[in-house]
Amino acid sequence: MENCVSILLLDDGELDRVRVLLERLGAEFTLCRRPASDREIPRARDLLITSGRRALSLGRSVSAGDELPPRWLCVHGQDFGELRDELRGLGVHYLAHSSVDQETLRLLLEMLLHDRGERRAQARLPLGAAVQIRVNTATHSARLVELSAAAARLRVGAPLEAGDWISIELPDDLRSDALDALSGHIARSEREAGAGRESWTAAVELDPLSPEASAELESILCGAHSGTRVSLLSETPAGPPRERRRTERRAYRRRVAAITSRDAKAPYVVLGHDLSADGIRIARQAGLAVGQRIALGLYGNGAGQPLVIEAEIVRDYGARGFGLVFRGLKPEQREQLTQLVETLAPLESLEGETTATRLIVSRVLETRVLDQAEVDTARRRKA
Repeated sequence: MENCVSILLLDDGELDRVRVLLERLGAEFTLCRRPASDREIPRARDLLITSGRRALSLGRSVSAGDELPPRWLCVHGQDFGELRDELRGLGVHYLAHSSVDQETLRLLLEMLLHDRGERRAQARLPLGAAVQIRVNTATHSARLVELSAAAARLRVGAPLEAGDWISIELPDDLRSDALDALSGHIARSEREAGAGRESWTAAVELDPLSPEASAELESILCGAHSGTRVSLLSETPAGPPRERRRTERRAYRRRVAAITSRDAKAPYVVLGHDLSADGIRIARQAGLAVGQRIALGLYGNGAGQPLVIEAEIVRDYGARGFGLVFRGLKPEQREQLTQLVETLAPLESLEGETTATRLIVSRVLETRVLDQAEVDTARRRKA
């Protein structure tokens, strides 16, 4: 096992649909099928995908001597408590039942193929479960695509409005006396591209739960619940520690106007989540990506006009949106921003509030789009 590959798919022919998905995702992987002995099996550096039989055969040799072992997915046709415990003890990170639907399996693979240096604050779990949702007075059938302790992603056949309150009724195999539904507000909703029937994706920021319900949700997310088709057995290897925040974050549940150079017709209007003197987290929005610089209009500083500042998208939090860092702040902008942050409630004080009291609709910035040269020229004039 001296040779090493980035991604290894190890099976005896039963994981062919995993192979097809990896090919469609453009992943460069090595297929090791029906090896005669362990000496024929390369060592996986980043991602290992095995059948249940091959996982039990490999045992603890996968992580032996590795400072940072590969992420390990086992796809198996059986799933029960004793098997989960055994696989967890071997170092397997995810267990996916072989009957899991194609979309959920694809989503799981995309998540595991993601740069291992990117670590999320909270684990998210692909579920693919059919659910009923209630938005205001309307009820819809939907699919619970992903779930974490703080957010959910849904696919629904009707458009939903950002900011609306939503209730998600859990399916029978996931619900319990302590947790039968999740509630929150819609942070983002967008129509899905492609052929076929119309569908929309909605990102939901969940409301806080009672201790009993929170424990039930944790059992779903950590692999202790028997009703999941995809189960997290152990935490994936952690990347480098994140830089500590220099300033306190405050709750900023307001709409933010974001001007980019991609659309000269209108600015993006997105929902803000939390704000500090250094940056902001905003809801996920099509057309935005890590590395992009945009102009933000922040309302709430007591004046009629927004505070317009430049920011760079530095982190992608998935369903929880984007993390932005402010760039090129002038002293007067820094002072206005600090004053705005001081008027906001700390995040901890939101525990008992309802969504309706946290959402404030702001005016939209005028539809003027600035490229980088125009931004620089405007700065020089103000100076």
